[in-house]
Amino acid sequence: MKDILLFAGTTEGKQAVDLLETLGIAGYVSVATAYGRQVLDGAYRACQVLVGRMDAGQIADFLRGHGIALVIDATHPYAVEVTKNAKDACRLCGVEYLRVVRQQGKRLKEAVYCADMEQAAQLLSGQEGNVLLTTGSKDLAVFARIPDFQNRVFARILPVEQSVRIALDAGFCKEHLICEKGPFSQRQNEAQLRQCGARFLVTKDTGDAGGFWEKAQAARALGVSLVVVERPQETGITIAQLEQYLCDFYARGCPNKICQQADGRPARDDTKTEAIQ
Repeated sequence: MKDILLFAGTTEGKQAVDLLETLGIAGYVSVATAYGRQVLDGAYRACQVLVGRMDAGQIADFLRGHGIALVIDATHPYAVEVTKNAKDACRLCGVEYLRVVRQQGKRLKEAVYCADMEQAAQLLSGQEGNVLLTTGSKDLAVFARIPDFQNRVFARILPVEQSVRIALDAGFCKEHLICEKGPFSQRQNEAQLRQCGARFLVTKDTGDAGGFWEKAQAARALGVSLVVVERPQETGITIAQLEQYLCDFYARGCPNKICQQADGRPARDDTKTEAIQ
């Protein structure tokens, strides 16, 4: 029996899957896309991977239908929609919800911080010079409001069809798309900034796991202005605290205890990957 539904697709999600595997806890792992499954690197035996986005109602149906006792949300710090949907579904079903948060780094004095993508785009609209966006494809339409964006703005996105389509639909030309998968070193970031002739580098505050410091160091080395879109404020536990939380969770009497093998190690079960329709 699988008691846990884990929302993953990030570095922390992969670490959480690894932890479930180590403890032998059978669970479901939900990722939005096939790329999110690739992030897991196929390292799952006790966990069954679900591919596809779910709204709050679909999550609630899944919780009820599969007897889920705990939802672990280890999604990206900026994935506010899935976090809201998971919280709403857990509240509706009376299921325990746990948010795993990424450790936040210190603020950089030389960076300009913006509350959201709209504020960052507005800031850049009043400036001159080329821009390299490293914030993903989801919000590219916001930056398409920048005057002369088709000549000034370059976007680094994942090399997947969906991301490229979003960029093209927003009005970006192929020549201004850098379709590469990270992580990126400081040297690689510097090379791309030079390639774009960028005066500004826009990034989310993704922390060490998201390559934030390599981008910040590259900008500093080249004298490029760093524009940081601040992450939503939230509370939770770190991945380092998750193991103890899970031990406490099962000790409190979760309906289905971890099965133990004869040698005392948690039992594992082989499972498969399925897609959410």
